[in-house]
Amino acid sequence: MTDQLRFFPQRHPVHRLSKEMKAEIAKAQNSIRSAAFPNAYSFCERVLSDLKVSIAPPEKLRDQPAKAVADLDIADLIRFFGGILRTAEIPESARQQHSENLARRAQLVRAFDRPDNVLGWVATKVITVVADLPKTASDIERGRNPGDLLDPYLLAANQSLLCEGDFRHAIDAAVTHKALMILEGLMGHLHEDVIGKMRGNVRNPEPRSGNAEIFDFTFNPFPGADVVQPPLFEGDSLRLHQIKSKTGTLNSSGGRRLAEQMRQLRMNYPGAQLYSHSLVGNTLKGHRSMRGMLRVEPNLIVQVGQASFETLTGSGSGAELLVRVYQSAFELAAQRTGYSIKK
Repeated sequence: MTDQLRFFPQRHPVHRLSKEMKAEIAKAQNSIRSAAFPNAYSFCERVLSDLKVSIAPPEKLRDQPAKAVADLDIADLIRFFGGILRTAEIPESARQQHSENLARRAQLVRAFDRPDNVLGWVATKVITVVADLPKTASDIERGRNPGDLLDPYLLAANQSLLCEGDFRHAIDAAVTHKALMILEGLMGHLHEDVIGKMRGNVRNPEPRSGNAEIFDFTFNPFPGADVVQPPLFEGDSLRLHQIKSKTGTLNSSGGRRLAEQMRQLRMNYPGAQLYSHSLVGNTLKGHRSMRGMLRVEPNLIVQVGQASFETLTGSGSGAELLVRVYQSAFELAAQRTGYSIKK
């Protein structure tokens, strides 16, 4: 596996990046599905091996590209592995569970070169946050900010309007709401980090020093971008991505500031494609900052929902790939912490 950058012109500005960043870009180019798995057989072989299932994939898969299996959605993957298990005469009583586990593992292997490392990393991040989540009414009487007090009037509305007058239910709902707000803050950063760890992607690190908005090839090469996608074949382009959870995350002034950073990146990396993503959503209607962003940087490509996931993951099941790592990591965190507002 080479550490050399590929598919960049000889005089492309990317060659001025730090040795560490160029190594990350080369690693991303080498991790893509087509480079890691020459055919569907090798992909299935990896999935089966990861779960210690001693079954060989069908030989006909050697003549099919890895994406023929790797890009299936979860329902089709369950049916696919169920068929392999049926052919191998695995008892029907065990077949459903095994096929579901194999399908989930297939999506993790499709998304990440080392899925267990990513799962452990995400679970550790979640566990750290769970330690500060509220469990009881006393935990939400005041937040970290001394002025963040439990609103007794909203609690009364919650009890009467939403919980049929049940005070215990109202307290549980208030604690749940507070916990969800904390988790929402966590998720925004997780999206950037987890997508940045996916095959073919590079997470743009925080600048080593100085102002985060000042461009520097060595110390801050991609200000404003969360994820960098290097070209993956001859003639492909460098792609730079801003990632937000929802279209309403940024106000107009924040959007303009980020668009100015992306404009700066276009000037420093001629030919790069610039993207702004909102992951949760199915329409750009109501996008609070899009118009102002496009005024500053007309070349910015604004996407939402499914379109964003396809661009960021290279898969039509990209949203499922992200859900899969979260589902596995959250289950692991729940097992390790035992957190519950019912306890």
